[in-house]
Amino acid sequence: IIKRIKHLLTGVSPEKDAMNEAIKKGFKHGKNFSYNSGYPIDGNWPWLISVGDNVTLATGVKLLAHDASTARISGVHTKIGIVEIGNNVFIGANSIVLPNVRIGDNVVVAAGSVVTKDILSNNVYGGVPAKRICSFDEYAEKHRENRKTHPTFGEHRWDEWINASQEEREAMKEKLKDTFGYL
Repeated sequence: IIKRIKHLLTGVSPEKDAMNEAIKKGFKHGKNFSYNSGYPIDGNWPWLISVGDNVTLATGVKLLAHDASTARISGVHTKIGIVEIGNNVFIGANSIVLPNVRIGDNVVVAAGSVVTKDILSNNVYGGVPAKRICSFDEYAEKHRENRKTHPTFGEHRWDEWINASQEEREAMKEKLKDTFGYL
C-alpha cells in the first residue's frame, strides 16, 4: 500500500523506484538499457551486476547475483557471483540469469531460459538450462529472409499497438491466423 501511495504522489512506479535503488547500490548499465516490467536486478547484490549498451530485458527477467539454496547446506552460506552482460543483448521473457555468469556481445536468450553458464558473443541460446541454438548471424539472416514472406505491421511503433483501433487489431489477427509476422 505504501508503494502505491508513493507512486500516486510522486509518479514514480515501483519498478522505476526499485531500479533507482539498484543503481544507488551499485548496479551499472550502459546506453539504451531497457527492461519491460518487474524488478529484474537482484535487490540484495546489485553492485555485482552490470549490463552494457543496447541491452533489453523482457518482461519477468531476473538477473541474480546470489543463490541462497546453499544456505541450507551445513556450514555453507549463500553463493554469490558477478553477473556481466555485454552489448547488444536481448534476454527473453521470464528468463533467469544465475550468479557467476558472463554473457558476451550480440546475444539473444530465448524466453523462459535459465542461464547457468557463460555465453560467448555472437550466439543465440535457449532452454533450461540454456544451450546454444545457433549463431547470432544465422538468427539474423533467418529473420531477414522471413520478413520477405511474412506480414509486417508498420502502422504503429511496437509499444503503441495497444492503442490500435479495433479494425487494425482484427486485420492483424486475420493476417497472423496461419503464420507469424513482424513489427
